[in-house]
Amino acid sequence: MKNRYILLIIPLFILIYFGLSLGNSTINIFHMTKQESNIILLLRAPRVIFGLLCGMGLALCGSIMQGITRNPMASPFTLGVSSAAAFGAAVAIVFLNDNPATIMFGAFSATILCAFIVFICALKKDMDSLTMIIIGIALNYLFTALTSTLQYMTSDDKISAIIKWTFGSLNGVEWSNVWILLGILIPTLLLSQRKAWILNLICNCDDDYSISLGVNPSKERLILGFASLILTAVIISTCGIIGFVGLAAPYISKRLIGNNHKYLLTHSMIIGGILILISDILGRTLFSPIIIPIGIILSYIGVPILINLIMKRGEK
Repeated sequence: MKNRYILLIIPLFILIYFGLSLGNSTINIFHMTKQESNIILLLRAPRVIFGLLCGMGLALCGSIMQGITRNPMASPFTLGVSSAAAFGAAVAIVFLNDNPATIMFGAFSATILCAFIVFICALKKDMDSLTMIIIGIALNYLFTALTSTLQYMTSDDKISAIIKWTFGSLNGVEWSNVWILLGILIPTLLLSQRKAWILNLICNCDDDYSISLGVNPSKERLILGFASLILTAVIISTCGIIGFVGLAAPYISKRLIGNNHKYLLTHSMIIGGILILISDILGRTLFSPIIIPIGIILSYIGVPILINLIMKRGEK
């Protein structure tokens, strides 16, 4: 198991190096001028570190959601939070302004609202996995319709701003964003690792069996699910909707190390960080000085990987 982690950590550090070095201009981080050191410290370093933490966070949330819903195709966005965030961002852009802080607040507020609606409704139905998924699907359609209504009624420039936000991007990330995300990611990781055996139980056994062992599955889904959605809200309110990594990273990890959440959570996080870093490096360098949004690049990279793994699984 340790060898598997080493095989992932080595390329992770290599990608961090390239992420810091490559951009509009290539910088040798071991021999920098004062201007180059400022570029690294103020622009590239927070972008790379936030991207790494972003990938890790989404992968962690994806692993948690797949566990508590017993659905290998679940992701952090299964409960409708991505469409809710898009609606919140759209409200901020249309009725307030396109200031990043305002958009972030709107997206975060709408995501938290969506989370409360999901859990309030699910608690009345004993918080089973099927109820959570169905409510999430319904809310996804609702917030998508609300966003479409705003786009239909507003001006072209604001429609463009809304669409660009949904692409997902690490542009403009600052150190303050890094510390906020780190402050949410670490407690979520510690909580999920502490409850890894409960995730294994909920994921592999029905609720009646879990109750017979003294575990309240509804309560655990509430705790783990809400922690996951808070972390997801912080990420997508900062950088927009970066889909797929929360689905692909846990799925890839399961194919490599199995379903034990004691190892799956951290393994998925490393893969999630790798996927984000690769996508960001390619997005910044392929058509430089034009930066392709990370959400677009991530889909090009991740979809073939996921389809290949699913086909191999089918052959077995």
